[in-house]
Amino acid sequence: MKPSDPNPKMDRLHWHIQHWKSDLQFLGDEIKFIEQLLNSNIFDSNTLNLFERLQDYLGRLEGFKLRKMKLKELIAKHENRLGSIMEIKDGVILGVYYQKHDDLEMEVLSCSDDFNGLKAEIFNYVGGTLKRRK
Repeated sequence: MKPSDPNPKMDRLHWHIQHWKSDLQFLGDEIKFIEQLLNSNIFDSNTLNLFERLQDYLGRLEGFKLRKMKLKELIAKHENRLGSIMEIKDGVILGVYYQKHDDLEMEVLSCSDDFNGLKAEIFNYVGGTLKRRK
């Protein structure tokens, strides 16, 4: 932000939005990698309930794909609104937008935190079920 910037708060909001979009893109990449991992043939087939556990994880990853898509839609709408209110001087309208921004930020952070929890659970489980070299 430049000191002469006429609306630094709006620039900060735009910066947040760009970060959310980047974070969700990375989350999508992580989901693809984990799906490939879970669908690979690297697990000890003698592991109790292996198939069921892997299917559960894959199902939960599908839930995150849907959650990510919904968040991307909400972010796109939010970003479009930002463009239309940048010239508005009405404090009430701006206040409502800022509140929606904060609410959306909490949804993005919650999704990220929940995904990190699932990712840790998967990695902890997978680490103990890998085939051993002979």
